[in-house]
Amino acid sequence: MKKNSDDIDSVLIEKAKNGNKGAFSILVNKYYPRVYATLFSFTKSKEDSEDLSQQTFIKVWQQLDSFRGDSAFFTWVYRIAINLAKNFVASSGFKKQKINTSIEQAEIDISSFEDIESAVIHKQSLKEIKNFINTLPESLKTAFTLREAEGRSYEDISVITDTPIGTVRSRIFRARESIIDFMQKELITNE
Repeated sequence: MKKNSDDIDSVLIEKAKNGNKGAFSILVNKYYPRVYATLFSFTKSKEDSEDLSQQTFIKVWQQLDSFRGDSAFFTWVYRIAINLAKNFVASSGFKKQKINTSIEQAEIDISSFEDIESAVIHKQSLKEIKNFINTLPESLKTAFTLREAEGRSYEDISVITDTPIGTVRSRIFRARESIIDFMQKELITNE
């Protein structure tokens, strides 16, 4: 993810630091699959990877105020996940023991992640973002979707859309800017 994704993360991080659970939930949903995949490569266990992923985001929530932005947010989350995985592997000897941190010891109530109201708000926010993306001009929507949803390179998008790379970059930039503006005006300020 490039600069504009970092801008979206920055807005969400600031809101989360101020206690906005909806903003934090968006960050969790954005990065959970990558964290889980990384942890699975360590543990080779679905259950252990899920447990460690939850522990990672509990720790992220607990330490969010210490995130200074010296690196990308995912890099910081990734380090937390890897450290937990290394500790898990070292302490369990691959015996599939659970991490010693229990839910009672955590400073955040894990039920808040599963809170129905938060889930509904998050689902509604994602729906509103998807609906907004669908209102973008076709050229912006296509370039953005190919880049962000399908992970295509600028060169691939240029070939697919028969458009110069500079134009592709410009369209993706404008789409991201529009989405950031939408999120700031419609989703985050209306909480």
